[in-house]
Amino acid sequence: MPEAIREGDIPGVQLRRRQRLAVPREEAWTWLAEPHKLTRWLADEAEVEAGPAGSLLLRGSSPRVDPPPAPWRERGRTVEIAPPELWVLSFERLDAGWTAATRLTLRLHAIPGGSELDVLQHGFQRLPLSLGLTIWESYRIRWRTALARLAAAMEKPSSP
Repeated sequence: MPEAIREGDIPGVQLRRRQRLAVPREEAWTWLAEPHKLTRWLADEAEVEAGPAGSLLLRGSSPRVDPPPAPWRERGRTVEIAPPELWVLSFERLDAGWTAATRLTLRLHAIPGGSELDVLQHGFQRLPLSLGLTIWESYRIRWRTALARLAAAMEKPSSP
């Protein structure tokens, strides 16, 4: 059964996902900024260059809805960063011929008993019309599965 459009989603324009996490905001931030933790939930390989002019490079081999299906590479260039609360990136898939980057906002909220990660990705309408909706749907699926993996990974102890 197809997934219903959620509040905050505008097909082909922006998508929003939220995930409750069982750890404080400061600990949750490490799962966004440390490569060895990113590889447990978001990509096969991750490189992070910290700081206000930093970047994020992700590589993966899992199949994708948007072409080309795999392997894939993504890059995020920091637009704004305020640890442990906010990381805004100009975000694009490098191997797909995107003509414009999307804007990816990762915001951590402190809540009773842990934190909540709010993911907002927008700007899909700047991509070619023939691909924009497919790419939007691919990221909608990707964030849903990645955030579920993140929540599960936080519940398991790290392996040495």
